[in-house]
Amino acid sequence: MNTFYAPLAGLIPKEFEEPIQGEDYSLVPRKWGVSFFDWAELGSKHKLHIPYRVGDMRLKGCNMELAITAESIEEVQDKILPFHVMMYARGIHPFSVQFVSNYSVNDYAGINSRKSSYGLDSLPEGLRTGITSATASVEIWGAPYTSGSGSRRGGLTRSLTPELFAQVVDDVQRWKELRDKYPVCLFLERVLTSSPVVSDTGQSLLHVWTGLESIFPKVQSEVSFRLALYLAQLQAPLGDRKDFFQRAKRSYGDRSKVAHGGAIKTKAGEDPWLEAWSILTHTVCAMLERRRVPTEEELIEELLVAADASN
Repeated sequence: MNTFYAPLAGLIPKEFEEPIQGEDYSLVPRKWGVSFFDWAELGSKHKLHIPYRVGDMRLKGCNMELAITAESIEEVQDKILPFHVMMYARGIHPFSVQFVSNYSVNDYAGINSRKSSYGLDSLPEGLRTGITSATASVEIWGAPYTSGSGSRRGGLTRSLTPELFAQVVDDVQRWKELRDKYPVCLFLERVLTSSPVVSDTGQSLLHVWTGLESIFPKVQSEVSFRLALYLAQLQAPLGDRKDFFQRAKRSYGDRSKVAHGGAIKTKAGEDPWLEAWSILTHTVCAMLERRRVPTEEELIEELLVAADASN
C-alpha cells in the first residue's frame, strides 16, 4: 500500500501538532513553507501533472494534509470523497482539496536548498534533513474533483480536532456501507461537494434541495408538506421532529422562491442557504444513525406506529 497526501485549504488543526491516524486516513499538520524555488525544482526534475505555479498558488491556504493509504491514485478518489462529505455532515465549513501527491508538503519543503551545501546552511534545522531530487521522485496530480466554497459561511467551523477526526473516520465506514446499498448516496455526495462551489446563493440553495428531493423520488404532489414530513420523521432518532418539520417546510419555501425567479434574503439573522445546508447535513447524519435510507412508506408506517403508541 502507498500513502498519498491531499492538502486541504481553509481548515485549521486544533489540539494537535503531530499527525493523527485512523483506519486508512491521517491528518498531517503543515510545518513548513514551500518556496517558489522549491516548486521550480519540482517542476523541472519531478513528475507534476499540474503547472508548478498552480501548485504554489494552491498550497498557500493549506494548514494541513489528509494522508490516504491506497494502492493507486485511482483508489484515492474513492477514499477521499466519503471522508470529505462526512466532514461536512459533522459541521465542518466547506473546504477544498487542492491536489494529491505521493510525498507530504513537509517532505518536499526545502528540496531546492538541500541540493547544495550553501542552500543547506540557509535552511532551518528541521529542514536540513530530507528528500532531494537525487533521492526521491515527487509526483503531483490535480484535485480529484472540484470543491470548496464560493463564500464564507457563518455557523460552520473550520477547526478540526482529534475527536472530530475520529468521529469522521467512524462515519466513513458506515457511509460506505450505505453507499453500496443505496445509489442515492452517490448523488448526495456530488450535491454536498458541488453545491457550496456555486457562487450564486440562490442557485446553490436550489442545488442543495435537489439532493434532499432525490431521497424521496415518489413525492409528486403536496411536495412541501410531504417532503418536510418525511425529512422530519427520518430525523426522529436524532431530535425534535416538530421543529425539523417546520424548518424543512420554510426552507422549501425558499427553494420554491428561487425556482420561480425570486430572491432569498436573510430573515431575523438566519441565513437561508445555511438553513438548507444544515437540513441536508443533518439528514445525512440521520441516515448514518439509522444505517439505512428508509422509503416513504416505511417512514409513514413509523409515524402511524408512534401515533398509536402515544394513544
